[in-house]
Amino acid sequence: MIRVHGKYIIRRSENIHGENDYKKYLPTLREDFHHICGYCGKSERITTKGFEIDHFVPQSVDSSKKIKYDNLVYSCFTCNRKKSSDWPTRNTSKSNDGVKGYVDPATPDFDMHLERNESGKIIPKTKVGEYMIRKLKFEKRPIETIYKLELLWEKKLELDKKILET
Repeated sequence: MIRVHGKYIIRRSENIHGENDYKKYLPTLREDFHHICGYCGKSERITTKGFEIDHFVPQSVDSSKKIKYDNLVYSCFTCNRKKSSDWPTRNTSKSNDGVKGYVDPATPDFDMHLERNESGKIIPKTKVGEYMIRKLKFEKRPIETIYKLELLWEKKLELDKKILET
């Protein structure tokens, strides 16, 4: 099995200077998330739709987390729209109840709930993983094709590098 984020380990930078507008975090967030969606692992170079900042704990649940860097997720347009303001526990300190809810993609726990099979399909390892797949509509999206395109892109970059070296 393969991690959803592949070779990338997503961790938020620490000691981030507090901003008064969460959008000002975008450059740092992009770097911390390696230019991929925290939820589905899609690279920004493979999509025609833009990437956005998702509030892990939705603003409608806890507006005090609106500008907290540790609550932000670099997200593709589709994952951000599908997750939207869904927060089943309604408890801001509890992202899931063991069956329903989410796992912060910038934590080691994320890999305990979701993984990819050899074809690139995202599959659940837990009930929470099942919930995330269902809510983010991974089954109805071209997740496997996008994963394969990313692998091809990586091979192209390797080939370009070899060509330049000769």
